[in-house]
Amino acid sequence: MKRIVVAAFLVALGALSAQAESVKVSESVKVAAPPAKVWEKIGHFAELTWHPAVKASEASDGDKLDSQRRLDLGGPILWEALVTYKPAAHSYTYRILDNGANQKVLPVTHYVSTIAVKPDGQGSEVVWTSTFMPAPGTTADAAKKAIAGVYRGGLDALAKAFAGN
Repeated sequence: MKRIVVAAFLVALGALSAQAESVKVSESVKVAAPPAKVWEKIGHFAELTWHPAVKASEASDGDKLDSQRRLDLGGPILWEALVTYKPAAHSYTYRILDNGANQKVLPVTHYVSTIAVKPDGQGSEVVWTSTFMPAPGTTADAAKKAIAGVYRGGLDALAKAFAGN
């Protein structure tokens, strides 16, 4: 009987630790423009309207650390904060504020993401990565699919915007 209880405890502990593991997402796209030109379009924390899902975007302190960005998604509002800003490296890192309301928009918590522009031949590669925890009641696969979909929508639109350059 003792072995059954211990075995059940270990199974439950394994299930809890599986739920507690962070999820990683990385999406990228090749863009037909040099990194400086792509960065000019996407490199300011306050400006995310290059993403087709974002209707309006503003930030409390521009590209300064801890600046808070308000994204209007045509109804839902998402709040984020700038963690690092490295214009010379063409990258910045931000986090979604875990305020409860944001998790109704994207089913994640502890979300930290980096968007970076890298040289790629005559053009660029834009890489968007993140780590996060699925929000309570959301599976890791569902959360990963939601975030990857957001990235693909933005990256595909970005590549299209520079097509033919």
